[in-house]
Amino acid sequence: MLSLTRSGLTGALLSSLLLLAAACDPAVPSGQVTGVCADDELDKGTETYFTETMVPLVFEPYCSYCHWSDKITPEERKGATEGLDYDNFESARSRNTDIAGFGTWHEMSKQTMPPMGRLPSTEEMQLVLDWINCEIAARPQGDDDDSAGDDDDSSN
Repeated sequence: MLSLTRSGLTGALLSSLLLLAAACDPAVPSGQVTGVCADDELDKGTETYFTETMVPLVFEPYCSYCHWSDKITPEERKGATEGLDYDNFESARSRNTDIAGFGTWHEMSKQTMPPMGRLPSTEEMQLVLDWINCEIAARPQGDDDDSAGDDDDSSN
C-alpha cells in the first residue's frame, strides 16, 4: 500500500497546479515581424481590415481598457502610452515595426500585453502578427513613418 506524507502530497499538488497554470497561457505564434505579406493578403494591411476585423476581434476585447481614444487622463489610461490608441488606425500602425524589441508585436509575443485579464489566444496573436506584416508591406514605398525615431529615410 502506498503511503503519502503530507509534505509529499502538498508538493505533488503544487507541481500539478504549476503545470496546469503554465498550460493555460496560449502558445505564441512562431513568426516574426518581417513586413512580408502575400500579395493576395495585402488587404489585411488596410484601414478597412483594421476597422472591420482587428478592432472587434482583438483590439477592443484586449486593448480598450487602457489604449482607447476615449481614455484621456493618466488614471484612465492606467500607464498606457499617451496617443497609442488601438481604435485608431494611424495611431495603432505607428507601433508596427520590424525593429527588434519595439512595438505591438514585441509586447504581445512576450505576453506582457495585455497586463491584466486573459491573454489573446494563439489564433488572435496570429491575426495581430499577420496584420502588422501586411500593414508594413502595404505602405507606399518610402513610408517608414519613423515611429521608432530612427529617421532612416534615405531621401534626407
